[in-house]
Amino acid sequence: MSPQSQNPTDQRLLAEYERGDDEPLEMAIARAFDRVGIDVMERDTPFHEIVNVDALRNLHRESQATPIRTTFVLYDHPMTITTDHVRIHEPSDDD
Repeated sequence: MSPQSQNPTDQRLLAEYERGDDEPLEMAIARAFDRVGIDVMERDTPFHEIVNVDALRNLHRESQATPIRTTFVLYDHPMTITTDHVRIHEPSDDD
């Protein structure tokens, strides 16, 4: 199974970060990665060049009445983002 089709919730959770009410999504993502020892500022490609943070922010802002969960892979780690949490899962062995 490829990493894109694997459900991140099937993989071991490495870090969970609870977002503050007014905390920008990009800060929550950076802080979640910091919990697994990855400094996003030291990466060759900043994550805002990989992920459309504005689109994610708008999606989650507009979903206050209906919970939404977004999953994708960033820096080889499957991620799950909800309105109030960022979760980082163990990378897939399929790489």
